Amino acid sequence: MHITIIDDNKDLLEVLSSTLSDSFAVESFLEPDSGLDFIRNHNTDAILLDLHIPGKDGFQVYEEVKRAKQNLPVLFLTGDLNLDARVKGLEIGADDFLLKPVQTEELIARIKNRINLSKRNLQNNKMIKFKDLTIDLDGHQVILNNQTVRLTPKEYQLLLVLSQNPNRVIHKDDLINMLWKDVHVEINNLDTHFSNLRRKLRPFSTHIKTLKNLGYVLRI
Repeated sequence: MHITIIDDNKDLLEVLSSTLSDSFAVESFLEPDSGLDFIRNHNTDAILLDLHIPGKDGFQVYEEVKRAKQNLPVLFLTGDLNLDARVKGLEIGADDFLLKPVQTEELIARIKNRINLSKRNLQNNKMIKFKDLTIDLDGHQVILNNQTVRLTPKEYQLLLVLSQNPNRVIHKDDLINMLWKDVHVEINNLDTHFSNLRRKLRPFSTHIKTLKNLGYVLRI
């Protein structure tokens, strides 16, 4: 399990990173914008977020996280005893709201609980939807503007990887390793598959972006 911590208190951030590193892979950030950049472009299983961050409070960061990755669990940490702040956090959909100081064992248990719950919910979700595009996971079908789109197995798999990681750049080498594993495939072969996929998914395909020398991303 991987977690990302965003907290402007350097001392607390170091303590959290150290105490949680025995149970999780941890990435930590003092600056919320740096943390958001990481979240958009990498996989993480949960966010541990300080409520009071100068310049951009935790609620603002929360909204940006959810725009990038809707199903990613966010747990707020705060020393604020104000009930209104905690109620607001839960009302906007925060997965948990913890008052500092919190016992390490309880914090680990709450994080693991939220990650496991999120993964169960994702497994139970049989449809992925973006605007006019629907991916039927059970039927292995793609529907665009109420019309079934015929994709090859590789095209479907490429679309599925991007759709399960929206707004995250997937490197070309990683895509090749995921879809072809031990088979040697040239980069231009991958690019050809994406070219065909884009053609079949017009006009939705404008959301599939190429980052030169890096990879592909589904911008939603």
